[in-house]
Amino acid sequence: MSKAFSAEQAARYERDGAVFPVRVLTADEAARYRAEFEKLESRVGAARGYLAWSHLFFRWAYDLARTPSILDAVEKLIGPDVLIYSTLILCKYPHDPSLVRWHQDGTHSGLYLSPTVSAWVALSDSTPENGCMRLIPGSHRLGRLPHAASSAADNLLKNSDEVQVEVDEATASDVVLSAGEMSLHHYSIIHGSNPNLSDTKRVGFIIRFVTPRFTRADAPFVRARGAGDCPHLELLREPPSGGFEDNFAAWVAFNSGRERSRRAGAKRF
Repeated sequence: MSKAFSAEQAARYERDGAVFPVRVLTADEAARYRAEFEKLESRVGAARGYLAWSHLFFRWAYDLARTPSILDAVEKLIGPDVLIYSTLILCKYPHDPSLVRWHQDGTHSGLYLSPTVSAWVALSDSTPENGCMRLIPGSHRLGRLPHAASSAADNLLKNSDEVQVEVDEATASDVVLSAGEMSLHHYSIIHGSNPNLSDTKRVGFIIRFVTPRFTRADAPFVRARGAGDCPHLELLREPPSGGFEDNFAAWVAFNSGRERSRRAGAKRF
């Protein structure tokens, strides 16, 4: 874990729009965080491939999102003032037909209006067989592309859009990661993933980092690095604490409230 994020890796990110694999957790740490996710997964009571905003309610997710080796790399890409905007756990179950269609991040949230980088942390091995992320190297240089809402039943991402340009899949790269490794990707890179055709579960923990230049303020942010002025944003006052059941109830209520707002016509994040 002492290996620093290198200038060569930063240059690769600028050139390709992504860099991987980057080791950020030991195998034991990855297993511990996966066990915490599976405790939450079990409490949800049904197979759920999409779990958002865990870092605001569960201390393990808060700590994972603030892992120093992750922040060291992110700081080299977007500067010393680093805020956590959101987190998302994506789980693909064995032989699950769900996939993620080609898209760019931040279509509705405006992530592209601020320096932004997304970390995809593997809590299990992520391979072509179990539906690892795929991306089109260099596509971030195309800028923001037109998208349209996807109504496909097999889409893992809720309420997501699909990019409306022809994607040459022959140019795609598989983001193969071992548990404890991460990829970093640019908000405008075209990416997606295929179904899980294997007998193993694929678990990824995604963190979206922004700077104080970000203007959207629909949920508390976590200050991860720096002390930049951001009075326009609500910052989380303290790390999550308390018992699991109380935190779980608060997390369910928070996500339910966001879903009600979305259905009522509020702008999607």
